[in-house]
Amino acid sequence: MSRGSSVAYRLRPNKAVDRELFLSLLSRLSAKLQLEKHSYVGLGGPFLEDFRLIHARIGIVKMVCVESEQAVHRRQSFNRPIDSIQCVHAKLQEYLETTEFDAPVVLWLDFTEPKPVVSQIETFARQVSELPVFSVVRITLNANPASLGKPPAGQMAVTVPGEQGKAGGVETEVEWRLARFKERLGGSTPNGLTADSMTHRNFGPSLLEALRLCAEREILDHPERKLVWALATHYSDGQAMITATAVVVPDNDKDVQSIVETWTYFSTPKAPLRLDVPALSTIERLTMESTQDAKKRMGYELPASDMGEDPFEAFKRFYRVYPHFARVDL
Repeated sequence: MSRGSSVAYRLRPNKAVDRELFLSLLSRLSAKLQLEKHSYVGLGGPFLEDFRLIHARIGIVKMVCVESEQAVHRRQSFNRPIDSIQCVHAKLQEYLETTEFDAPVVLWLDFTEPKPVVSQIETFARQVSELPVFSVVRITLNANPASLGKPPAGQMAVTVPGEQGKAGGVETEVEWRLARFKERLGGSTPNGLTADSMTHRNFGPSLLEALRLCAEREILDHPERKLVWALATHYSDGQAMITATAVVVPDNDKDVQSIVETWTYFSTPKAPLRLDVPALSTIERLTMESTQDAKKRMGYELPASDMGEDPFEAFKRFYRVYPHFARVDL
């Protein structure tokens, strides 16, 4: 199970926005693809909240939750919100390798461990080339550049403030990470990467580009099909993450591409959405929703995160899917 999936969405507003965008995309595709006839396969955490929402919003009945941890699997079996969810105790990659799908699926590869990122990307690429056409495939990857490690103290150079030179070792931390990134990704490494590509703000887009290259290279061996990228995001709620969602369609299909390209939140790995919504009180949220110039009305700045987006502009762009949480006593 992804450890991140056990953290409540109310503590991760950007992840909540990302999930709402994915559900919005599925709703947009539902009529064309008849998604209620698809099966849904993914990881659910102990509470299976994604499964409940996909069933409620999209109408998918056949659902499979795959979980490798025995204790979490038992909780899932007990907490199933819908009886039709099949809880399988297995590793997701192993389940996919031993399962043949006869009909299209919605597959969510929800990975959070950073070290096996190459095998995770390869799993995505393999699925888009093997799953039945009109399947929807989504992946979540850890995009924290610190996962690449850092050089030993004696080897690390420090950029001298106000100067072009360096003091100390031969490489700065981001230069060292760039070398490790190229070693890890190998042939899927995008061209033109610089040390700046390994910063917190830019590492996610670099990883998304590696994912795109690997998937599109794989799909070249299947000229009868193509990938339509629909949604790509980069966000951080303490842990930087990226997501990418694509639809597998016949090579001559144009309808799906038209549907996604006219969507407000259409985005691709080359141009992902940066989700950086601020944490707000109820009165702040209501003010920002109802006022054209909320900053002037409120009279103060909101703190910016290390993703670097303007909090007022970020809220304005995603206010329709901004999460609303409330306490309910049962």
